[in-house]
Amino acid sequence: MFRYVFLILSITLVCSINAQTTKNTISGLVTDYGQPKANVNISIKGTMEGIQTDAQGKYSINANPGDVLVFSYVGMKTIEIIVEDVTSTLNIAMVPKIEELDEVVVQQKKRENQEQLVLDYGSNKNIIRTAYGYLDTENAGYAVNVIDGSELNPAAIDIISALQAKLPGTRVVDFGSGSQTGGGATGKGILIRGGGSVNNPKPAIFEVDGTIFTSAPDFLIIDNIDRVAVLPGLAAVVRYGNIAAGGVIIINTKGNNIIREPGTNKAYDQAKLRNNVFDERSVQSYVEREPPKYIRDMEAAKTLTKAEAIYGNQKKLYGSSPYFYLESADYFKEKWNSAGKDRAILKEMNVKYADNPVALKALAYTLEETDQLQEALAVYIDIFKMRPRYAQSYRDLANMYTLTENYTKALGLYARYQTSRRLDTVTGFLQGIDAIIRTESDNLMAVKATTLGGAEVQAKTGDYAGIRILIEWNNSEAEFDLQFVNPEHQYSIWSHTLESNEALIMDEKTKGYSSEQFLIDRSLPGRWRINLKYYGNKSYEPTSFKATVYYDYGTPAQRRVIKVFDFSELNVNRELFSIVNP
Repeated sequence: MFRYVFLILSITLVCSINAQTTKNTISGLVTDYGQPKANVNISIKGTMEGIQTDAQGKYSINANPGDVLVFSYVGMKTIEIIVEDVTSTLNIAMVPKIEELDEVVVQQKKRENQEQLVLDYGSNKNIIRTAYGYLDTENAGYAVNVIDGSELNPAAIDIISALQAKLPGTRVVDFGSGSQTGGGATGKGILIRGGGSVNNPKPAIFEVDGTIFTSAPDFLIIDNIDRVAVLPGLAAVVRYGNIAAGGVIIINTKGNNIIREPGTNKAYDQAKLRNNVFDERSVQSYVEREPPKYIRDMEAAKTLTKAEAIYGNQKKLYGSSPYFYLESADYFKEKWNSAGKDRAILKEMNVKYADNPVALKALAYTLEETDQLQEALAVYIDIFKMRPRYAQSYRDLANMYTLTENYTKALGLYARYQTSRRLDTVTGFLQGIDAIIRTESDNLMAVKATTLGGAEVQAKTGDYAGIRILIEWNNSEAEFDLQFVNPEHQYSIWSHTLESNEALIMDEKTKGYSSEQFLIDRSLPGRWRINLKYYGNKSYEPTSFKATVYYDYGTPAQRRVIKVFDFSELNVNRELFSIVNP
């Protein structure tokens, strides 16, 4: 064990001598709505190498780990996949390409009611609040000039000066103490082209958050203006009457026209699901799935000896899949409470798949779940040696050192990764594996400060206080949706598919990670349900998922629960687990 630890500590991110250089033979099936797709172009990005699928949609191509395979076909969305060390099968489902038109397309736009306009105000800069209701300037039926408040010069001496450079076809006049021409206006005013008549031009009136002024509102602070809309004379008269014959300059100030999320000071989140009431019929229990044939055969055994004999025979048929060993070990543990047999099976798997990091990761998940931490540590060390460039390797090994109470080594690995990525200089918002490593390293320094030789400190993870959920998967090609159902039976979905989250998956492949963290804070207590709909991993093997639930995260009382799931059935929303948020 010590020689492995010494080896790990000598490896750095710049180390590349262990990188696999042998080309992978990658094959698979390309489909379009489930049907084989012929003549799909498959090329290695940046090279002239390429092939096409045959009449049955099949292909085979050689590529190096790190190469990008490009799948393209006229009228279909181009798909790019980064080749990894274990990539051998890629079954690709093509989807139609939807492009934005360069030309202006004239179409009838659905008119929104006032309630919807109120809700949309915070996210749509073309909506203006008037004394007669909210107006969608894009759907007004006449030209309306809209100016974002950020475009106004905050150093202008008054509102007229700030608007002057932003209103084409207007001119500024000074009405002094008032005149017939000015329609009662005093001071400076703005004449909009077409306002009034040639002989009797009228200045525009002003409206500020629903209040009408015949004179310029010089009391306004430019920085407080959210948006400005200019209504021409004819359109203004229809809404405001003859007082607006010279047009209306409508000003909305910041914060006074946006509907807030209930109980918060945040603008109404229009992107949030509002019709997201959870339907119990949409989810199936994970345990409802039928076990594979080899498990059903073993379950028929009346004695442990007979079950072991059936296992030996089934291994000749199914031993080429790592999941045969994982499910068999689980069977012996649950049915016969035979720790010796299930551990022996897991050791068999470790030897058989010693050069397969995806299979080893599934094994490590099971070892963690069954609290075989030293065995899991040894597996993660082997994975690190095979994948020294993967960010996930650093996180997994550091996490295992934490679990085995070797906090100094854990902190060293976290620090090495953060220094290599220069995360120690980043103070802003992090995502993906960078956020996970920052969260866990901060948590380690806070919770184990005394053990690490420092004084007790306030946890930097205070923002994470509550329940932290870390979802990991062993196959980076896995596509799925995670559904979180809150105690009020409303749900939100985090989608991990190429179609909906291509940038995220590219980031995962580039940095080498397959995990995501989620926080359930204490603002909504009660029972939460976490469900998963699995879409496949472009191969014929299942995907292993590990869910780690941390309670009281960031405090000395924090504890964890690990749950492992293997998914092969597609397009079924299954309940993983539920938690109670205190």
